[in-house]
Amino acid sequence: MRRIVAVTIVFVFAWLTVANANETQNRALAEELLDAMEMQETIEKSFEMVKEMIPAQMKAMGVSEEATSDEDKEAAQKMTDLIMKEVSWDNLKDDYITIYAETFTEEELRGLVAFYKSHVGRKFIEKQPELMKRSMQISQMKMMELMPKIQALTQEMEDQETARPESDE
Repeated sequence: MRRIVAVTIVFVFAWLTVANANETQNRALAEELLDAMEMQETIEKSFEMVKEMIPAQMKAMGVSEEATSDEDKEAAQKMTDLIMKEVSWDNLKDDYITIYAETFTEEELRGLVAFYKSHVGRKFIEKQPELMKRSMQISQMKMMELMPKIQALTQEMEDQETARPESDE
């Protein structure tokens, strides 16, 4: 009986050691992949694009630059600074490594690293900011086209609510 327990313990420790080594290897590969993908630069560029789009969004919503008080601008800047700090690469990196390490196998991570280090992978990374910018512009345009429909639906729902007889509860 003791022999079975001892063998079981040895197997459990061996399995834990291998599992830990695999996890460490996957985390290292995930970090290498994120570096190859230039994820930090991508995230920083994304935030800059969003910051640049805020004034256009406010204008589209009917908020003029002149109508916005200095206090509102200061508050908006403080919020933007807070968001930029909290979702900085330094705060996100470990979470991203975990996500990639848990999502992809070692073989998949190696393949992705090879791709992103290849000529085509480098071209993809180089062109990704333009793809993101254009995608965001399309999404923004679609949302602006959708706004009148949303407003009409909201008005319709309000009209139905107003027309509904009050119930005796």
